[in-house]
Amino acid sequence: MSEPTTRGLDPAWVAEQIGAERATFDGFIGTGQIGRNARFSITGHEATSVVVKVPADDPGVRQIGFDQGLYPKECLFYREIVDLVEVRTPRPLAVDIDPAAVDFALVLEDMAQSEAGDQFTEATDDELSLAVEQAARLHGPSWGAGHAALQDLRGGDEGRTAMAGILEMFLPMCLDRLDGRLDDDTIPVLHRFVELASLWLHREIATEGLVHADFRPDNFLFGRTDDAPPLAVVDWQTLTIGASVSDVAYLLGAAIDPARRREVEQDQLATYRNLLAGYGVEYDAETCWNEYALASLHGIVVGITATIMATETERGNNLFALMLNRHARHAIDVDALDRLAALA
Repeated sequence: MSEPTTRGLDPAWVAEQIGAERATFDGFIGTGQIGRNARFSITGHEATSVVVKVPADDPGVRQIGFDQGLYPKECLFYREIVDLVEVRTPRPLAVDIDPAAVDFALVLEDMAQSEAGDQFTEATDDELSLAVEQAARLHGPSWGAGHAALQDLRGGDEGRTAMAGILEMFLPMCLDRLDGRLDDDTIPVLHRFVELASLWLHREIATEGLVHADFRPDNFLFGRTDDAPPLAVVDWQTLTIGASVSDVAYLLGAAIDPARRREVEQDQLATYRNLLAGYGVEYDAETCWNEYALASLHGIVVGITATIMATETERGNNLFALMLNRHARHAIDVDALDRLAALA
């Protein structure tokens, strides 16, 4: 099967979108599993370079990106939501999506003075604090999820039921693909969670808000010069409405070793709650902790589905195994599955 048209890789198209004289393709950057990022040099424009995000080259992955709403969500974020929140993210210069052609393109500010995080490198205390601050800058302004622009992100009961079925279908394939990479105590957690997945997906949430839903170092850009922002968040394909603290649980569950996570999570949650208070959000410690504990299971959802939906690579398999092992340990540490079963 030939690769579908990808207009975002056409230099003339890129130049036209931003009103530049010329765009020159410099190459691909990053390690995206669902999409690709291309850097273009620009002449005749205030920007000297841009990054253009386009779909995966694998037609099957590309179709999944549309069928599961991943590409449309990211375009929605940059078109309608980015100005409603205070999170730092690359500034959008052009947004184009064509579902009929199974194609999209985001022309974004090139944060060339920043460096992508790496899931395989332990996040520092400073990096965790920067990330928690950005989480609050996303969640605080969207707390309650009342703005009209956010309503298209809401999933209905039908979608939640479908996801429970997807998890049940994907788990055997995931275990087969990651065979030999998963810890012995991870596999029982995955089986039990999938059995309870419908209960988790339909659980009541105290206060809804925006959730990035893939809030981890691979999706952060860390500033490496004084001119660059300390941290910017990218990859908004999984954006949804839910328990906002899920992003903090996912971050702490995946970005650091479990032993260190146990040492820092209470302090990081206290910081998060204090930052939310700056937006007038009252989020008491007990409610926060209970939702955080249940949200530790979000990483298992991502790990199972991404293992099957993303283009398979050695790095990807190692990444998803690392994530599932850490998220399963997190769920064990906070008694997430027992808490979930008690909701029945």
